[in-house]
Amino acid sequence: MNILITGGTGFLGGYLIKELADQFDNVYILSRQGSLEKFSKIKNLKYIKGDITNLDVLGMDENDKNAFLDSIDVFLHAAALYDLSATYSACFIQNVVGTQNVLHLINRMKNLKSFYYISTIAVGDQDSFFLDENSLPKRHKFLDAYSETKYLAEQLVRENTETPRHYQTRIIRPGIIIGDSVTLEMPKIDGPYYFIEAFKKYGHLLKLIPFIPLSYNPRAKLPIIPVDHCARFIRLLITRDERKTELKTYHLVSSELPTLTEFLADLNDMFKLKTYYMAVPENKLHNTLLKLTGIPEEVLPFMFSKLSYDKTSTLEDLPEISESTYSAFKNILFGKS
Repeated sequence: MNILITGGTGFLGGYLIKELADQFDNVYILSRQGSLEKFSKIKNLKYIKGDITNLDVLGMDENDKNAFLDSIDVFLHAAALYDLSATYSACFIQNVVGTQNVLHLINRMKNLKSFYYISTIAVGDQDSFFLDENSLPKRHKFLDAYSETKYLAEQLVRENTETPRHYQTRIIRPGIIIGDSVTLEMPKIDGPYYFIEAFKKYGHLLKLIPFIPLSYNPRAKLPIIPVDHCARFIRLLITRDERKTELKTYHLVSSELPTLTEFLADLNDMFKLKTYYMAVPENKLHNTLLKLTGIPEEVLPFMFSKLSYDKTSTLEDLPEISESTYSAFKNILFGKS
């Protein structure tokens, strides 16, 4: 069996390669970058030069291309532009155009058995109460380019399944990916790390303030998952799949997700604070103050989210996800081993 992966040079992609290398005869990494030095010990890893933003994704001779495409059994599309400061056009080209080009490519693969698309729970409507696994919610309002373009990309993937295909399609929606649950590795500030960095910077001031009116929903849950857990669960889904052609979607978020109230209490414990955070409705003043402390506007929807996440198929096909609990790994958020 051979697998072709996009996004293998990214944070999650690196973990996916390590998880999947032993499961396939050949692991092909499609990338514009030519260096795979950090994977030098993986002998069955092969680099394929390509660019998903070009319609001709693979710059190969046509005969070589056909032979290569016919050799692929599983395609894992994990490449995406996830940068809250990126322009809409940049996100659109990478996430939407790139996915459209990948779909054109996989439909040429005569022996393809499975296509896995890495989406995101950010496709969910933060103003609703439930994100169903089996459908894409109707949305008309987006606050950031990433969630909008990933929504459009998943829409393309779903539309592609409306025509009968010889391969199965699986959509995987990870939550906010946090650091490694063992090594604590996290290459960038993202999600809950914005709050941790703000507390590091202003914790000495918070010690002087008994309570703070904070604009948030105290019952909003942080939909997080450690990167190593996420990669392991994706590997399990790929290797145990029964190759049935009906579309299935999985929500990869940890169990026992913390509410913002619980997360703020843990932050207080970390920084030895006794500050009380009084929840108030969203307003421009508090949003401005949050941004001044380094918390970007794109994080705000999660602070007011009412969403819960359907995990019917996930628990059925991946019961191990119940082992990933906030109480077991929360120390990694705070840099503790």
